[in-house]
Amino acid sequence: MTKIEKSTRIFKALGDETRIRIIETIFNGPKNVTDIALCLQMTHSAISHQLKILKDCDIVRSNRQGKEVFYHVSDEHIKTIVDSVFTHTMDCEVLS
Repeated sequence: MTKIEKSTRIFKALGDETRIRIIETIFNGPKNVTDIALCLQMTHSAISHQLKILKDCDIVRSNRQGKEVFYHVSDEHIKTIVDSVFTHTMDCEVLS
C-alpha cells in the first residue's frame, strides 16, 4: 500500500463523527469499551465496531490489563492531527 493509499484510509477513518467522538474520549488517557460506551451513550458492539476500524488504521491501540482492554490514541502524530482540526474548527467559529 502506498503512502497516499494509507493516508486516504486514515482520513476516511477520521471522517466519521462517532470515531472522532471516540478519539476525543480517549484523547487524554486510555479507557475501556464500557467507559467509552457510557461517555458516548452507545452500545458496546457499536463502539467495538468503530474501534476495530480505528485500530486497523493504526489510529488507536489497545493494552490488555487483566480481563480489561484499554484503548488509547496510538501516538502524538494522531493527537496533533486531531487537535489541529479541533483548533481550526474553533478558530473558524470565532471568525464567523
